Amino acid sequence: MSVDVFVGRAKQLRIARELVKDDADYSSATALLAVHSAISLNDALLVQWTGKWTQGKSHQEAVNQTERECGRRQIDKAGLKHLRTLVGDKSAISYGDKSTSHSTARSLAESAKRFEAWAFKNCKEIVR
Repeated sequence: MSVDVFVGRAKQLRIARELVKDDADYSSATALLAVHSAISLNDALLVQWTGKWTQGKSHQEAVNQTERECGRRQIDKAGLKHLRTLVGDKSAISYGDKSTSHSTARSLAESAKRFEAWAFKNCKEIVR
C-alpha cells in the first residue's frame, strides 16, 4: 500500500473539514471529518514507518502502534494526545444518539489540526 493513498485521503478530509468547520449546521460533518482525517494521517505514518497499517484492527491499536514506533524512533509523543482524543470520541460521534455541538466539533477540528502539525513535523516524508 502506498503512503500516498493515505496522505491524499487525509488531505481531502482536512480540506473538507476546513470548509465546513465554521458553520454550525455542519457540526456532525466537521467532527467526523476531523476524526477521519487524523485516522488517515496516522495510517500514512504507519505505512511510512513500518510499511503497513493496522487494517481491520481497532483505531486505538493503531494509536498504540504509532506510540511504540515513536519510542523506537525517539520522537516526542506529545502530538498523540490529540489523536487519542479524536479516536476516543469516534464511536460517540459516528454512532451515538446525541447531536454534536458546534463547540465540540470545533474542538475536534482543532485537535485534528494539532495532530497534523505534529505528524508533519515528525515525518517530513508524508508532507505533500
